Amino acid sequence: MKLWVPSSGQTHSGFPNYIQLASWLLLLLPRVDCARAVQSTHVTRPEDDVCDWRDLFLLAYHCEQRPVDPVLYLLYDVNPSEGFNLRRDVYIRMAVLVKYLRTKPGYRRTKLVLPPWSNLVHWRSHTIDQSQLMWSQFFDLPSLKLYTDVLDLDEFFEAYRGRYGSSSADVVEVDEVYKLRHFDNMFEQDGAFVDKFEEHVCPKGEIAAWHFFGYSNFTARDFSCLHFQGSALLLHRLLQAKRHQRPATVERRAARTVLVLNAEIVLHDLWGNGDYWEARRSMRFARHLVEVADRFRLSQLNSTDEHEGTVRAARWTDEQSDGDDRERRVAQGGRYLCAHLRRADFLYGRDRTTPTVQSAALQIRAKLLELGLRTVFVASDCSRTEFYNLRNYLKRFRVVRFEPESYEQRTVLKDGGIAIVDQIVCSHAHYFVGTYESTFTYRIYEEREILGFPTERTFNTLCKSEKDVEGCEQNAVWPIVY
Repeated sequence: MKLWVPSSGQTHSGFPNYIQLASWLLLLLPRVDCARAVQSTHVTRPEDDVCDWRDLFLLAYHCEQRPVDPVLYLLYDVNPSEGFNLRRDVYIRMAVLVKYLRTKPGYRRTKLVLPPWSNLVHWRSHTIDQSQLMWSQFFDLPSLKLYTDVLDLDEFFEAYRGRYGSSSADVVEVDEVYKLRHFDNMFEQDGAFVDKFEEHVCPKGEIAAWHFFGYSNFTARDFSCLHFQGSALLLHRLLQAKRHQRPATVERRAARTVLVLNAEIVLHDLWGNGDYWEARRSMRFARHLVEVADRFRLSQLNSTDEHEGTVRAARWTDEQSDGDDRERRVAQGGRYLCAHLRRADFLYGRDRTTPTVQSAALQIRAKLLELGLRTVFVASDCSRTEFYNLRNYLKRFRVVRFEPESYEQRTVLKDGGIAIVDQIVCSHAHYFVGTYESTFTYRIYEEREILGFPTERTFNTLCKSEKDVEGCEQNAVWPIVY
């Protein structure tokens, strides 16, 4: 086959000759299939058509059309009684699942939609608006997106309007809703725990009474109630089972929306492995919260990352282990001790392991003397009276806690942001001691693991009594994995 080229004496007609040349060049390329989205009853956005510029020519040579994976918007929510830090752990379970789904046929365009934060049980500032807060209020969303495809709820609304038209702005129809609950008996007769799910009849009136995420503009096409026990991968089996039951017209739609309620019931697949830690490292805090914490550390604790070996790479994806764990764990932290002292519901829910204020003060005092430190930063949900008593027990030492500078700053930070500032300050302390079985403490452990502190200065727990510091129950140690 001869390739046409214009001769030196040929009159150039410009653009038509370019088209002819391009057509001949494309004939030399290996044959490729044009992957166009199937026709849908809904209006789709331009990016749903994944063909590229070559298709303008390839269509002339019988380019095959085949369906591509539909977009799956996977939404989830957590029981309203669950706190801020457990919800962060549930996010990791769902994010790891979505990353896995995106490797499977039929799910390669799955997007995880993040549930808003609304008036959580531990948030006590009732004079400020703390309803339907986006994740970008507390976390660095671009950092989360480096792990897998996530959308804040306002981004989902925008995508929904773009896909179905502006007339859909007032109503969001969820194709499938799965409300999970535990099995009454989670163990088999032989005592084994088996991954399984089973549909059951929804309690009367439950569907009609449910306002998803506190919004009244969500409706459900199909609502199922399930007994569920198992890891996040079991949700993949659930989606697959339901997929085979859907009518062909639904299966051919360009997008689908699925909502999982009570997602805290879903367990980790492999807790503490590399996937867990990648998702966890991606959960960097919002820049404005980091700036508030850094200013506080500098002004009140004379603490900076540059002088304490806690500078992180600009992107979490650039963080890596050099192999020798001892060489990585060189963070010194500021010259202060941080104590997380959990109060409130722990005083009656976990009274067997939660110390009194006096006992906690005696344990903190002993550790300050041992380390030669003079300052303790306290992160606590204690009352003003309890904090006053704690300071009196530690009169020889400087006792510091973070308080918003003004009502305006509290309005900006929200209670969740104040808790994050506490965690940032604690994660940079020379030594940390936390509360037994507190998810707030666990999140600080993780931050310090990421920063590279020695385990013996991180995984420490306050005991019920100062007289039993050697034999009391301690939180588990789980080192970071790269």
